[in-house]
Amino acid sequence: MSKLQNKFEFIGNVFISNDKEKFHEVKEFDSGWVKNRLSFAVQESKTNSVFVELEGGYSKSKPNKVYSFSKGTENKKGSKLEIPWADRLKDETVNMVADFSKIIIDFNDESVKEKLNDLRYKLRGLDNKDSLTEEEKKSRSKLLDEYKELNVNGAEFIHEYDAIQFLSENLEKYKDKKFKITGSVEYNTWNGRNFRKFKIQTIEIVSNDTPSQLRANMDVFYTNDSLDETSFDEEKKYFIDAYVLSYDNQAKRDRFFPQQLVINAKKLDFNNELHLKRLELLKNFFKVDEDGVYHLLWEVNIFRGADEVDFTEDDLSPNQKEMIALGLNTLDDFKPKGGMLGESREENRLLKPILKKVNDSNDFTEGALTSTYEVEDLTYIPQQAQKTAPSEGKEESKVTEEEKDNAFDDLFA
Repeated sequence: MSKLQNKFEFIGNVFISNDKEKFHEVKEFDSGWVKNRLSFAVQESKTNSVFVELEGGYSKSKPNKVYSFSKGTENKKGSKLEIPWADRLKDETVNMVADFSKIIIDFNDESVKEKLNDLRYKLRGLDNKDSLTEEEKKSRSKLLDEYKELNVNGAEFIHEYDAIQFLSENLEKYKDKKFKITGSVEYNTWNGRNFRKFKIQTIEIVSNDTPSQLRANMDVFYTNDSLDETSFDEEKKYFIDAYVLSYDNQAKRDRFFPQQLVINAKKLDFNNELHLKRLELLKNFFKVDEDGVYHLLWEVNIFRGADEVDFTEDDLSPNQKEMIALGLNTLDDFKPKGGMLGESREENRLLKPILKKVNDSNDFTEGALTSTYEVEDLTYIPQQAQKTAPSEGKEESKVTEEEKDNAFDDLFA
């Protein structure tokens, strides 16, 4: 099997701290290393937001280089690049780097995007050729000039440091816009604790009517005892003690990080047969009979906030209850404006498995695959590391019963 990257796609408004140092933090170390970190929140709703970040720096005491990857062609794979620090911002350097090795920023409005996308399509067609004729070289050069002239509110960088400087200076100008941000989900260990971060690769403005979401595609590893059904009657949730594979900077290799996942049934109508069948379907993917380590790609709803909860008579004061009993008020008269929120929590809610062939060694068409790992590989954790705290929660949308039946993606969000 080959390793799959855990990716996210967040759509929403951004929240930037008024404290500039929390938005763009700069730390200089005795070694001469200058670390820059940029972090801001993406809001799916007023009660659900997740932080994304970029981190990069340079050394004042040692020569700096950029390690990247070149574009491939139809018959040639791309290759590793070692780029001099002084050349990293040159157009010819940026243009030879593969898109997946860049940070791409697009603050252009909708009127420009269609033309930019057309130019990108034409350029990719030429870049995919093993060799170009003189006429094609001239055409490519002209297309690049057109793209640069039109892309006045966009930029591409091959090093995180430069993307951080650009976003630090420009993002706040567009804070009233809606964004789509994509990137990788990465894990690390620091001071005996595991952390997860959402590392930005692309950021672009989208129309305000684009549905908000905080979604990730994650390759989930688990065993036949990962499913925990014990608290379902009380919480209406199944918990899965799963693992994800990520590069550990301390161990200098890929390793497993524990990650609790949830099948959230709080929105379900338990008198609705379709809802119950969907719940059983999701749960059954984790009911494996044999020993070993299984894995399956899942679409996950990332939540960090508070759920909206029902307002009932139990939430009334004695005087309010008496007013209702005497016919002077109804329960609706006392409901808080905007609804009532439950406790704050973090949760990774499983929406649906991604049952498709990703590559020759990861074909999930029939469901979960047996991995090449042993159970012992999952439980190996560096001495200082410890299991991450459970993550939980999402705001419930007010939709009709018919919409609930059809909206499989949102039913378990």
